[in-house]
Amino acid sequence: MRNRLLKFRSLVFLSSIAYVLSAAPIAVAQQSAGEKTTIQFWHYFGGDHIKTMKEFIAEFEAQNPDIKVEPVFQGRPNELSQKLQSSFATTPANNPAIATVYENWTSDYVAKGLMDPVENYFDGTDGLSKEEQADFVATFREANTWNGKWTTMPFNKSIYVLYVNMDRLKKAGFTTAPRTLSELKEAVIKCTERDGARVKTYGIGVNPQSEAFTTLYYAAGGEYLDAQNNPIFANPTGEAVLNFWRELQFPTKHLYVTTDYMDAPFGNEMIAMFIYSSASFPYNERSVKNKFEWAVAPIPAMEGKEPRYLMQGTNIGIFKNRPENERKAAWKFLKFLTSPKNCVTWATRTGYMPIRYSMLKDPRMIEYMEKNPRYAVAANLVVSNKGKQEPSLAVWEGIRQDLSRMVDDVLNRNADPKKVLEETQKKTAERLQRAQGEKK
Repeated sequence: MRNRLLKFRSLVFLSSIAYVLSAAPIAVAQQSAGEKTTIQFWHYFGGDHIKTMKEFIAEFEAQNPDIKVEPVFQGRPNELSQKLQSSFATTPANNPAIATVYENWTSDYVAKGLMDPVENYFDGTDGLSKEEQADFVATFREANTWNGKWTTMPFNKSIYVLYVNMDRLKKAGFTTAPRTLSELKEAVIKCTERDGARVKTYGIGVNPQSEAFTTLYYAAGGEYLDAQNNPIFANPTGEAVLNFWRELQFPTKHLYVTTDYMDAPFGNEMIAMFIYSSASFPYNERSVKNKFEWAVAPIPAMEGKEPRYLMQGTNIGIFKNRPENERKAAWKFLKFLTSPKNCVTWATRTGYMPIRYSMLKDPRMIEYMEKNPRYAVAANLVVSNKGKQEPSLAVWEGIRQDLSRMVDDVLNRNADPKKVLEETQKKTAERLQRAQGEKK
């Protein structure tokens, strides 16, 4: 027993040393005059996305011949996260200069002193004026700020919307997409078609995951945390959201519940509606193939509430432990990527949401939105500051998993909404308390 304890203490000591070394600045020789600065950019982009990114990099390098950008694909986001964590833990650390990061990752990195806030570069030679800063959508400025300092730059962003088969909706007696939660419930019921005991078309498809709760909860004006970061979602609004789903599933099923993507069942008319990210636009286009008229609409709100709409996606951050010349080059590249011109190119090629207000004045963007009215619906929600991000907490991924189990229990096991809400809020409080204790 004693030997095991000594081994454990040794491992803890070695791990602590590794962490301290990984968080410390990397010692490198001074850059020689005329030497090219190389920065690595870790990401998860594939397909057309990385093709566009490589075009950006080629243009940037042509304008800045003293800088070379090496894009490194690191798999899916969870794989990228794991590889970043491993890169910080090695001795010496071998992390990149910049990477795509989610807010909850950034919270962890900030706590460990790993981030070089982009605000540090706003007043420099290649800075960002006050007018340029204000051009970024307020929701994203807030979500990229830690400890009062703008830390990372928004990049690929999406917003959740309601996808609707308008032919099915009209057949059920509706002329427009539902605008309120009660209208949505009525539409789901009326759009469900049965052939005896078999359901031919479900009124709506839903993934048994946290977003099924968060999207409707935000659209009902809900908040997860109070000003002191205490969880407050076990409330009448949260209960009403879970009851909405439960009453459409028990005793009579109107919901197509699956963990798969919804574009295929939507295109096959297995479902009349679903709620999902705007990133689904191109997949729905390919799945529907003009078989029916479909539209997108804001997620229906709870009557009398001010709705907000869930936004997700990654930002790009600079890591503090890289040499100064790399960090300055990284900022220069990051400023180039998020210029209005390149933001428009990125949005119109990928379907991601605008991150700057001025983008909507660009002739290319105006033309794109005219040709893509569904995209325009989502984009206008973003620039109207209607988006809302999930809390930027390092422990949020664990909380999302708890929320997903809560939703799954309601949809698949007819759990009592009030009970599971209270249990999940208790777990959330415990996670937050543990995280706070670890900081001390």
